[in-house]
Amino acid sequence: MLSADFAPIAVFAYRRTRHLARVLDALEACPEFEKSPCFVFSDGPKADDEANDVAAVRALVKARMRPNLTLVEAPTNRGLEPSIISGLSTICNEFGRVIAIEDDIVLAPCSLAWFNTALDRYKNEARVWQISGHQFRVPEFAARNEGLFLPMTTSWGWATWKRAWDRYSPDMSGWERLRTDRKLRRRFDINDSFPYSDMLLRQKERGSETWDIHWWWRVFSNDGVTLFPPRSLVTNIGFDETATHGRFGRLKSLLTAVGPAVRDSDEEKICPSMPESIDVKDADVQATSRALLRTHQKTIATLRRVLG
Repeated sequence: MLSADFAPIAVFAYRRTRHLARVLDALEACPEFEKSPCFVFSDGPKADDEANDVAAVRALVKARMRPNLTLVEAPTNRGLEPSIISGLSTICNEFGRVIAIEDDIVLAPCSLAWFNTALDRYKNEARVWQISGHQFRVPEFAARNEGLFLPMTTSWGWATWKRAWDRYSPDMSGWERLRTDRKLRRRFDINDSFPYSDMLLRQKERGSETWDIHWWWRVFSNDGVTLFPPRSLVTNIGFDETATHGRFGRLKSLLTAVGPAVRDSDEEKICPSMPESIDVKDADVQATSRALLRTHQKTIATLRRVLG
């Protein structure tokens, strides 16, 4: 039976049945899932040769239908960014909060407990914009049991509230400051550890489906913070030949997401505790920036080898 105590889940799917099946398996392994409203947003095919894959995704969801599961079928292809923006807005308007998962993000069994506890605890804290399920490879956090706040966002399994998502905007107002304000750019790039500002500037100049950099700029511009677990509660299984846009799309994803969390999400069975206060600790930011820099350097080296 559904319970108002548990936040709704939005799953965004396209054409990968094998990945989606693992995502749904992981969700069902979470004790809170059967009481949580879950909406699977299925985007339409871009071309005729993708219609069968999309139909297979929808057939999979229908075959696994249960009282808490709703399939939302787009009649035409909307693309990732419009699908996510529309889906999250719809859920937030109805429920006031949402847990967002794409079809290649496998959750650990304690993930829904983590999201729901944090959504309840910080629902009236305007400075907190997002709850993350993902954590970067930060050795300093390996033995930690308490969550932490960081001045950044992620898109691999996350949650937010209507009060925050209502402020999302793709217009990126004020982005020009990144061209001239070196200190601002350094902060946006997490101590120069990853080129988020370059991504945002390229997005402004060329345009692409990168809603997450819009979101990060909006949170950053409002001095927002994100709650992170000490270790990742998600596994990204999407870096294979099925990734949209092929090899170059996968390489772009690697750069965008700062490398996959290579781990078995089933290992994380105990929910991390909440921090005592909403403080961003310099030591945590420094440790994270070092981890991002290491991963960025490895990714660039990989790109050079692959692209020659």
